[in-house]
Amino acid sequence: MARLAVYGAISTILAGGVIASAFAQRSNFYAACIYLYRSNACMMIILNLGLFLTIIAGQLVQIIFFGNLRTLEVEHLYERAWYAVTETCLAMTIFKDEFDTLFVVMFTVLLFLKVFHWLCMDRVDSMEQSPEIPLSFHVRMVTMITMLVGLDILLVLHAVNMVTLKGPNMMIMFGFEYTLLATSLLASFGKYVLHTIDMRSEEPWENKSMLLFYLDLVADFVKLVTYLLFFSVILVCYGLPLHIIRDVYMTMRSFLQKCKDLVQYRKATRNMNERYPDASPAELAALSDPICIICREEMVGSQPHMAPASTAEAGGQGNANGAPAAQARPGPTRTSGTTTNVPKKLPCGHIFHFHCLKSWLERQQSCPTW
Repeated sequence: MARLAVYGAISTILAGGVIASAFAQRSNFYAACIYLYRSNACMMIILNLGLFLTIIAGQLVQIIFFGNLRTLEVEHLYERAWYAVTETCLAMTIFKDEFDTLFVVMFTVLLFLKVFHWLCMDRVDSMEQSPEIPLSFHVRMVTMITMLVGLDILLVLHAVNMVTLKGPNMMIMFGFEYTLLATSLLASFGKYVLHTIDMRSEEPWENKSMLLFYLDLVADFVKLVTYLLFFSVILVCYGLPLHIIRDVYMTMRSFLQKCKDLVQYRKATRNMNERYPDASPAELAALSDPICIICREEMVGSQPHMAPASTAEAGGQGNANGAPAAQARPGPTRTSGTTTNVPKKLPCGHIFHFHCLKSWLERQQSCPTW
């Protein structure tokens, strides 16, 4: 903080000095502005002051909407910022003829907004690890995401308008960047809604993980289409865009992998109740520790149904332990014909709860012990 204060003081003094000198040497406001704009040294000093003011504005927004950042969030910011700067430097080789003050300003605004997109995504991802979330968190997240998506849409429309009026230029890159940011943030907002619904639900939401998977799948598809469109436009207008080949490849790989996982999941979960036999009490007793390693709860084997004659002979009396005859069998709970907590035995011999196994297969299509 002390170094930032020193940097700010020096930047302010230098900028004030060049501005005062320009107005002292020129007869009117217009002439002074022209001088400042045409002088590279003056523009560098003024842009440096603008960078300092941007940092101050960013810290104020952080304090208002995010508070203190976690160590993991800071690490992610450094990693992503370094990659974003490197990628933009490579993009400058394509738009080198258009590199000017406007490009620097647009890049600074883009990086400024990217930081808060990344923070929103990290905060949404951290919701699953938070036992309780205060109301202020929801207010901040909804407000911030709404503001960022609104800015993304406005900047995309501005980029489209500039390209329409002036033809292909650097605004193509910024338009696609804001499209990707809006897509990622809308996907994070969808996750936020699902996490919020799950937290307010008294029962575990078994379909939540699958909905999150479909959300990521749709987001990856939109990103892939955007990257391919951007790649095609740059290829036609400027030449081969080497700086986004990696992004196109990684996005396509992620999308194809998710499609493959979906097919394998559908195959693995088809007729699970019939494919995987129920574990008997004897098989559970043979285990050293009859605990489901997914949910860490004890597994109880299903007992055979009592014959109707035995029920009649019982005459409505309790069993040997004093429990009612209808409750004598601690079998699996069934809802609409689907097992929920019955232990299932895989071909490899490992045993897990039915719903735990299904939840696991949504993420990985292999035995949890492998």
